[in-house]
Amino acid sequence: MALQVLIAHTGLRLEVDTAQFSILDDLKAWVSRKTSIPPQHIVALTPHGRTVKFTSLHTEKEMFIYDIRISSPGNANLITPVPAPKRYVIPNAPNTIDDVQSISSWQELYKERRNWAMHLVEDCGQMNTTTLALYSEIDVIIKCLDAAVANLEISIKTIEPKYNDLKKWVTPALEEHRTLVENWEQYLDLARNTPISPLMVKFMTRQETKKSNPTLEDLIELDTARKAGKLAPTAHRRFSDKANQLNNTASQMYRSLESLIADFEKLMSRSALGHSTDSAQLLEDIEAVVKQMDSDYRAALGYGNTQRDVAQASKTASVHTEHLVPTLKKRVKEMDELLHYATDARNSIASESAKFMRYVTEITSLHNNVKSQINVLNQSVDDMTTFDYLRLIHQLPYMYAAFVSEAVRRREWVDKVKTDSSTLANEMALFQDEESKRRRKWQKMIGSMYGPDLDTNVMGLEVNLLGEDKPWPALTKDDLTDFVQLLQEQPVDQSVLDDVLKLVQELDNPTKQQSKRLKAFKNGSIHEVALGRSGLMIRGDDDLLQSLQEDKGKLENKLKTAESRVRRLEDLLHRQSQASRPGNLFQPQGPQQRERGNSGSSIRSSRFDDRRRSSDGIDPLMRRITQLENELREEKQRSSRLQQELTAQSDHHENIKDLLENMEALEREFVEERKNLENEIKTLRARLEDTEDEIEQFDESRQHEKAGYVVRVEELEAELEQINKQRQDDALKAQGQVEFLRKETRIQREQQEALEQQVQSAQEETQDVSRKLSVAEEALGDHWQALKRLFTELLPEAAVPDNFVDLSDVLLTQAGTLVEKSRNSEADIDLLKTKAEHFTATIAELREQLAEKDTKLSEGEMKAVHLRENLAEEKAKVIALEQELADGREQLTELRAKLSDGETGPEALQTRLEEEEKKVMALTEEVASKQSHVGSLEEELRMFQEKAESLQGKMSNLNSQYEHRDEKTKDLTQRLYSQNDRMCRLLERVGFAITRKDGDMTVTKIPRSERNAQNPNDSSDPGSSLRKSGTLSRVLGDSTDLELLYWLNNSDLQAENEKYEAFMNKIGNFDMELFSETVYRRIKEVEHMARKWQREARSYREKAHLLQKDSHEKIAFKHFKEGDLALFLPTRNQQAGAWAAFNVGFPHYFLREQDAHRLRHREWLVARISRIQERVVDLSKSLQPSSETDSINDEENDNPFQLSDGLRWYLIDAFEDKPGAPSTPGMGKSTVAANTVEATANIHTHATGGKES
Repeated sequence: MALQVLIAHTGLRLEVDTAQFSILDDLKAWVSRKTSIPPQHIVALTPHGRTVKFTSLHTEKEMFIYDIRISSPGNANLITPVPAPKRYVIPNAPNTIDDVQSISSWQELYKERRNWAMHLVEDCGQMNTTTLALYSEIDVIIKCLDAAVANLEISIKTIEPKYNDLKKWVTPALEEHRTLVENWEQYLDLARNTPISPLMVKFMTRQETKKSNPTLEDLIELDTARKAGKLAPTAHRRFSDKANQLNNTASQMYRSLESLIADFEKLMSRSALGHSTDSAQLLEDIEAVVKQMDSDYRAALGYGNTQRDVAQASKTASVHTEHLVPTLKKRVKEMDELLHYATDARNSIASESAKFMRYVTEITSLHNNVKSQINVLNQSVDDMTTFDYLRLIHQLPYMYAAFVSEAVRRREWVDKVKTDSSTLANEMALFQDEESKRRRKWQKMIGSMYGPDLDTNVMGLEVNLLGEDKPWPALTKDDLTDFVQLLQEQPVDQSVLDDVLKLVQELDNPTKQQSKRLKAFKNGSIHEVALGRSGLMIRGDDDLLQSLQEDKGKLENKLKTAESRVRRLEDLLHRQSQASRPGNLFQPQGPQQRERGNSGSSIRSSRFDDRRRSSDGIDPLMRRITQLENELREEKQRSSRLQQELTAQSDHHENIKDLLENMEALEREFVEERKNLENEIKTLRARLEDTEDEIEQFDESRQHEKAGYVVRVEELEAELEQINKQRQDDALKAQGQVEFLRKETRIQREQQEALEQQVQSAQEETQDVSRKLSVAEEALGDHWQALKRLFTELLPEAAVPDNFVDLSDVLLTQAGTLVEKSRNSEADIDLLKTKAEHFTATIAELREQLAEKDTKLSEGEMKAVHLRENLAEEKAKVIALEQELADGREQLTELRAKLSDGETGPEALQTRLEEEEKKVMALTEEVASKQSHVGSLEEELRMFQEKAESLQGKMSNLNSQYEHRDEKTKDLTQRLYSQNDRMCRLLERVGFAITRKDGDMTVTKIPRSERNAQNPNDSSDPGSSLRKSGTLSRVLGDSTDLELLYWLNNSDLQAENEKYEAFMNKIGNFDMELFSETVYRRIKEVEHMARKWQREARSYREKAHLLQKDSHEKIAFKHFKEGDLALFLPTRNQQAGAWAAFNVGFPHYFLREQDAHRLRHREWLVARISRIQERVVDLSKSLQPSSETDSINDEENDNPFQLSDGLRWYLIDAFEDKPGAPSTPGMGKSTVAANTVEATANIHTHATGGKES
């Protein structure tokens, strides 16, 4: 079965089949997916306010869903109001026609108006659908609120019995505690001054008493009593505070609940649901109007191109224009108002529902607080223990009296049992002896003939008393009476004394079995069961004998009373029987003429008659006596029979009465038992509901814990995943470091190999020096050729010098001219650079970075220059060494040649040769070291060049990035300025002025007298453009403000900072909070004024309606319109039959004469205007040929009253509203002379206009 799921805070209505869910959590998960409410924050209720259970989910038709986050005050943003729809702009109805004499033009107008109306109907249908959806959301929200309030009421009603039961014993307990706190010392003094039996003290305390005359004080521990007395005020105050706190919280809870219910009832009373059908009814009205227009359109399709049909179409179109179109616009506007009203009502209900839910949450917290306080109050064990001991001190006299009474009862019972058991044993022994004697006699007389021998074993009875109680002190009733007298002599509490006296009285009451024995007589017979049970318990009891004697006396008195009553009844019966018999049997029977005066006179008369009759004879008297005796005997028998019947009937009535009493007693017992069972059922139901609530709360807490655990597990998983990711990152980082170290070692190894290779290459380079020299000569030749080509390109007409120096000088001079030109171009470039620097210089940190990069680059270049110089020096040194090496080799060859020629001595040559060889070796080594040093310098130069190139690339990237940032900064500055300017203009247009002082912006309201009289938005007003230009000039007039927009165009950092600060203080500083507050206040003022004007407009509309209603019955004298009542009088100085409306400043309103007016018999006419036709006198038509005039079919004369050309006049159709005007007009009764037509016009203009038309 489909289940309606209603969302409380949004009014959303969902539908779902519950058969697809296996547990309630699946349903919550589905709701969470549909509404984006977390499952742990979902609360589900039934329409009756009960918590949804999965077992009864399939039988429910609706379910309400709440988001508990809304009840917290910080989550008000969860309630998203429905955005207000835009005001519906009603397009103007088509009202243009090409040719009023063409029926097709009228049909096209009808079609356009029909399409316009159908478009409005479609829009109204959409607005109606939206309105109904909003009312549906309102209904859902109110239903959910009702269920929430019902759930709160159910929750409070569950603890109400507990609270009432707690109040029943808390109030007396507080009073008792207060009494104990105030009087415990008095009770202790009473116990100290009341002596008691030492035996009972020893028995009750199980300790030996040290005092010879113990008191009630010896039954308690004084230290414990004093400690309890000291703790009692604190415990009483604590318990009282708990009770008062519970009472206050409960009262607050009940007051809050009543306030919540009252507010909810107010919300229901002013709910907008009563207007839920207004939009549908309004849509029906709109459709009815549109159907009318559609039917008119279909009727117009059947018109022909005749004058009558054209007039009918014109008349219908006029009705549309004057009635249907305004009515339709009004209804559409009302539909738009209904849509906005429903939107506002829905948003208002949604916001109030959030407040109600927070209120419900607060009351629920109070309910939980009351419940916890009830549990705390029920579990106040420590406080109760303190007062229990004080209560023991208060009840010490009663406790002692109870022990004494119990001791007396137990002693009497033991004595009675012993006496009855000995009596029973003696009686049974007598019975046994008697039976034994009887058996012997029988055996002796009869039993000896047959059977067994003499059997003397007679069954006997042996009585043994078992389980004797621990001996109680031997106290008597007199001890208890003396104790009561001692209490009565002291200031003891009356309630305690009454309880003690009740104990004394209960000692005289018989036990239950004894009472049954005493009541053995029941309904006039002996009750055998009661007689045979516990008969032995009655013997030997003097008190019982005394009570029996008293009962016997009472029964004897009752018997005497009954006998006297019987005698009186018999006497009365006898007298009645005697009165019914005749006085003399031998006298004729006749009616007695008199009655007996009294009994004495009757007896005397009877005796006199007897004596007189005795003289008549004895036999008749004897017969009479015998007859009387027989009658008396019969009467006695009958009376005895009646007495028996009366006795039996009275016994029967007594039995019925006893049965009825028994039945009533049973009924009372059953009623009490039923009440007890009902109370127990209520208690069990309350416990069951509490248990269900606890189970639900436990389930909710488990769900919350589960959700918390799920969140915690997710957090731990995320943390574990983050740790694993971090571990992987660390591993990757370590791997990267290892790879970096490996690469570094590989690079070092490669560098080492490269150095070794450089050493080898240096050796090879020493061998290639000569080859390089030749290459250098070739390069020098190439340079010479290049210089010659450069000279020919620079100076194509001049001759090339032969000398290298002259060529270089000419090239230098030419280069100077080129440098001069380049300097000029560089000056232009510098100008451009200065302009570019305005856009590149933005942030000091970035410039510092650039400076650092530049310094590093310059240092690198300096190092490169130094390296080049060192390289050149080393190359020169290498060249010099090579030259020396070549000289040495030449000398060596010469020496060798001389040595071979024998020119010098062998020893001197040998030594010189060795020196030269050593010198050559040294030079070779020095060349090798220089070559290695040159290689290292070249490598360093290459590294610095690479660094310089990379820094140059970074610098270019930074420059481009800074350029883009400068452009964006400039754009943002201009946008900020334009935005602030628009805001300033907005404030000025709504009547405020902005002033800035010391960096603060203030907004002041311009007085109404100083504001512009017209709307500045009206572009048709030339003054508005002047005012706008004045405002713009005032805002943009200050050139310094305009210069501040270009604060970026500064090469100096300090100047740029100063201009930026000035820009932020003057233009860029705009207080948005002040602007928002001002606009908000202005909007509120406008809303207030709108409401005020709306109320005034309503009142004015009502007044206008009233005035219109009144004016409907009054005669109009100006501003004539259809429906007005006008007074028509005959005019003078005009053609006969011209009647004009009585007017003041509104002439030329003439009446179209009709037969119903009967103007010839009237001197005035009061009629209601039904139609007004505006006409202009055109005398040029009279100049047209007759054929053209004849072509106008049935057209009335536009100048029936002989008016002047060009005069604008009005022809009125009117009907008499109240017929019965006077007849016989007089010649002097006419309108005023102001109605005389004296208007002129330019006939040529009208004629020209007529031709053009």
